[in-house]
Amino acid sequence: MTDHRIEQQYAFLMEQIIKRYRQVAAHALNAHQAGISVDQWVVLKQISEHHGCSQVEIALSTVKDAPTTTRIIDQLTKKELIGKQLDPSDRRRYMVFVTPKGQRLIERLLPVVREYRKVAVRDFTSQDMDLLQGLLHRMVENLGD
Repeated sequence: MTDHRIEQQYAFLMEQIIKRYRQVAAHALNAHQAGISVDQWVVLKQISEHHGCSQVEIALSTVKDAPTTTRIIDQLTKKELIGKQLDPSDRRRYMVFVTPKGQRLIERLLPVVREYRKVAVRDFTSQDMDLLQGLLHRMVENLGD
């Protein structure tokens, strides 16, 4: 007989993992006086990997809605971690860049992020990781865009 309790459902377990992961991440960022939230870190890191991208592209790549992305970009701009400028080829679009201050913060926090990302999978074998990655990618594909 199959157990149908919500706490046994894979989607509920994934939500628990995400919630706990974000708690671990927030604690690590706070402990290292990052001055930014987990969501701000994700957006900052994504901007650093896609220098000159638009706010729309950042929203899509971070799976955040447009208002949330705009708010985070505004917060990062106030902290002088990123800058934005009008796209010369499309004046309706802003291009977003990491500032030198933002790049220094990324370089300081990368080792911290790498460490807290290991916590949930600390005793996984490489085969476990390959299987997990494969299953998660299939789930994303199954759910579509």
